[in-house]
Amino acid sequence: MDKNNIIYNGSQSSSSKNCFDKNFTKEIAQDNDISTPSFTIINGESSNIDSFKFSKCVIKPNKQGSSVGFSIINDSKEIEDALQSALEHDSHALIENYIEGREITVSILGNQALPVIDIQPNHGIYDYRAKYTKGETRYICPAEIDSSLSIEIQNAALKVHQLLDCKVYSRVDFRLDKNNKFWLLEINTLPGMTETSLFPMAAKASGLSFEDLIDKIIKLSLEK
Repeated sequence: MDKNNIIYNGSQSSSSKNCFDKNFTKEIAQDNDISTPSFTIINGESSNIDSFKFSKCVIKPNKQGSSVGFSIINDSKEIEDALQSALEHDSHALIENYIEGREITVSILGNQALPVIDIQPNHGIYDYRAKYTKGETRYICPAEIDSSLSIEIQNAALKVHQLLDCKVYSRVDFRLDKNNKFWLLEINTLPGMTETSLFPMAAKASGLSFEDLIDKIIKLSLEK
């Protein structure tokens, strides 16, 4: 569409490409004093993980979405199988420290951060089934957290959005630990718009109907 001068919603393709790269996103966060879980990148040709010391970790494709190829590892004996699963979907796997706590997300619309959503999957892990099966996950919007902390998280989400040169809309995912410290996981430049999707939920909590949201996205996209 860029090559043919066709207008489309959301961020430019270059920004979406960078954001789809979890390693790139996390490095930008680190360089700008935004906390993100410690991590390393593994490729299929050199899967030497001896230097990785986390007792519990997350393994996922570096460039993939919807929790495809995603595993949470409690035992080092499980790592090789998890790596193999992740590397079926990308040439590189991201291994990061698992943060005990709550899954939260912030949607960005224009230059505004929408209300924080607290994500509570029924079986404890926000995987593909929990994301796309109605009734598998409970969502609290706005999240029941201190207002000052909520604002801090929203500001961090907007900062990530801007640092990565995103346009119009995005969704920024975090973990919130028991000490109320939040950790950036990733950013999505094409948030879902399904019945169970988070972006329309956050928009509704801020007073925007689904129709109003779509209208706003189109108008902002024409202005970018």
